[in-house]
Order: sequence, then structure tokens, then C-alpha cells
Amino acid sequence: MKNESNMQVTFSKRRAGLFKKASELCTLCGAEIAIVVFSPGKANKVYSFGHPSVELLVDRFLGRDLPPPNDDDRYNHLIRAHRNTGQRGLNKEVMDMQESLQKEKAIGKSLLESGRGAYDRVCESPIIEGLSLSQLEQLKEALEAQK
Repeated sequence: MKNESNMQVTFSKRRAGLFKKASELCTLCGAEIAIVVFSPGKANKVYSFGHPSVELLVDRFLGRDLPPPNDDDRYNHLIRAHRNTGQRGLNKEVMDMQESLQKEKAIGKSLLESGRGAYDRVCESPIIEGLSLSQLEQLKEALEAQK
């Protein structure tokens, strides 16, 4: 994409969707997932999602700091799963809020643009040229009240 602003918006939406799908996989299938993404453009921020955590899964993948096997692991797994249920719910809530925020921003932007277009159409209208001073003042007051 050539427009950096559009690219950032698209990235944010796709990141939220990807994290939402990962959270759903964790919830529905009990999968352990780690995702790391880098934002495009100049910001180059890092975003991550991990269940149970990114650090734990990366260490396990790389074979570092693995705890010794234990018979209680199956019980610890159940305890961790119970604790992470709340975290998954919060992750889903955050992603839903981010998605809602993006929608509201888009609505605000379109309202702002449509308002500007209406103002330009009124100001460029040939009808305005035929109005008297008092009528123009009334129009100005009405527009300010509308604003």
C-alpha cells in the first residue's frame, strides 16, 4: 500500500482479527499459541499474543528452561487452564473493544468528511448569491447552531 495511514489501519484490523482467531482456538481447542507481529511503516512496534504466555511457549519451542517432568503436571495443567480461562475472556474483550474502536473511528471520519462536503455544497450554491444581508445572517446563525 502506498498510503501509510491506510496501511496502518489495515494492519490494526488484521492484527485484531488474527489475535481474536488465536484466542478462539485457545478457548475451543485448548491450543497453546504464540504470535508475534511487527507493525509496518515507521513505527515498527511489536505486538504479541500468547497462551498461556509468549515467553513460556518460545522457551519451550527453543528447548530452554523446561521444568523437570512431574506426576503433578496433569493437575498443574488443569490449574493453569482454569487460571487462563479468565485471561482468554479478557483478551477477547480487549480485541472486541479494539474492533469497536476502529469502527467508531471510521464512522467519525466519514461523518466529518460528509459534513465538510455538505458545507462546501451550501457555500457554493447559486441560491446564496440571491439572499439579502438579513437572510445571510439568519443562514449563518443556523449553520453555527448546526455546527
